[in-house]
Amino acid sequence: MEDSGTAPIAIERVSLVADPRKVNDLCDAFSSLMGPMRAERGCLRCELFRGWSGPNTVLLESFWRSEEELIRHLRSERYKSLLQLIEESTEQPLIEFFLVSQSNDLDMVKQARRNLA
Repeated sequence: MEDSGTAPIAIERVSLVADPRKVNDLCDAFSSLMGPMRAERGCLRCELFRGWSGPNTVLLESFWRSEEELIRHLRSERYKSLLQLIEESTEQPLIEFFLVSQSNDLDMVKQARRNLA
């Protein structure tokens, strides 16, 4: 396992189910926020996924250099707009945050499976 020795990366996941008649408009609205989000200090990546667990599901994932930069994002006016979009969900939305201090690659799989042959 690798430890970067730096502050953990912060990950935000927002998942919701949209009204089938509004899912395209909702995705367009989320997309319009993503460019400015990507330009925010500390944003490493921001992605929008549709239909990953059903035809009307929308998932927004953003990765931040640190918890502090994620919190700055959460306090922004842009996030207020994001929260308004989340309210369009037809079911209880799922909002999750993860602090990741370690990451691994294929070497972990190789190591785990080394003695199975």
